[in-house]
Amino acid sequence: MNNAEYHQAVEQTWQQVEEQLEEQDCDVDCDTQGSVFTITFADRSQIVINKQEPLQELWLASKLGGYHFKYQQGQWLNAEGKNFWQYLTDACIAHGEEVEFT
Repeated sequence: MNNAEYHQAVEQTWQQVEEQLEEQDCDVDCDTQGSVFTITFADRSQIVINKQEPLQELWLASKLGGYHFKYQQGQWLNAEGKNFWQYLTDACIAHGEEVEFT
């Protein structure tokens, strides 16, 4: 994957996150600044999803900890082969929002 494809994959993911949160009427604010996408919850806690361009990874940090994902086989997977979307769902629940990402 070249850098342009990497950035496109990240930005599509961020857009999908924001759209699905809006569709499910979650009480959150989403903000993108440079290489960082932030989801802020009603209690002011945050999930941060950021680009790690040198490694071509997507990093997710929340109350549950920090996780790294590489784009493989058309999806973001961590070293154990677990999907980004499941981690994000679990993180949103830990921050007080029931949401399902598809």
